[in-house]
Amino acid sequence: MNQDRPTLSVVIPARNEAERLPITLRLIRDWLGPSGRKTEVIPVVQGYDRTAEIIEAAAKEDPSLRPIIQHSGDGKGMAVRLGISAARGDIILFTDADLSVPVECLEELVCMMETKPGIDGIIGSRRLPGSNIVIKQPPMRRLSGWAFNRVLRLGGLTRFADTQCGCKLFRHDVAKAIFALSELNGFAFDVEILNIAEQLGYRMMEVPVTWGDAGGSRVWLPRDGIKALRDAWSLRKRFVRD
Repeated sequence: MNQDRPTLSVVIPARNEAERLPITLRLIRDWLGPSGRKTEVIPVVQGYDRTAEIIEAAAKEDPSLRPIIQHSGDGKGMAVRLGISAARGDIILFTDADLSVPVECLEELVCMMETKPGIDGIIGSRRLPGSNIVIKQPPMRRLSGWAFNRVLRLGGLTRFADTQCGCKLFRHDVAKAIFALSELNGFAFDVEILNIAEQLGYRMMEVPVTWGDAGGSRVWLPRDGIKALRDAWSLRKRFVRD
């Protein structure tokens, strides 16, 4: 452990989240404040609404807040990669701006990382027996998620039940090594980084989470779903040996 860096970095990719992100940051601050950990929070803001203005103003009042502004961002994968690149924590967590995985569950995952030195990373999962889905996605979103994972498994691209849950944690050097090799900017970046982790021999643990659909998703299935599938399938040349 490096005493000069934070114990925990929280990276939050955010596109046009002027309404939700301030609430999310308050909830995270209320969680992290009493924890006793030295922490930093890195919102990576994309889009052209007032999110950047609001977060930059908040950062002037909170030195633990280190926003990255990239208005013309190229997607969630790019946002997470920028955040991971800037993160300094011994443990680096990225989570969605809507806090679909609540802070109470995030605390459990961080504690798990702190107490299991043999694990290099943790993957939050909505599709394990112990997962607690408090608010379900609409049926079409659930079906498309199941179909996407099925295609990944048939193509030899994953052994995990849920690659797309927006909550993952890594040890510092592990996160840096994985994301230095990642290339995808869209939603299939999760599939890519998990394959890189496997290729590098890192020990990844998939664990059930509490999860609730927050609504207002930025994902448009006809466009983003097809692109994610196409991007994920392109990874077979890099990671799958037939």
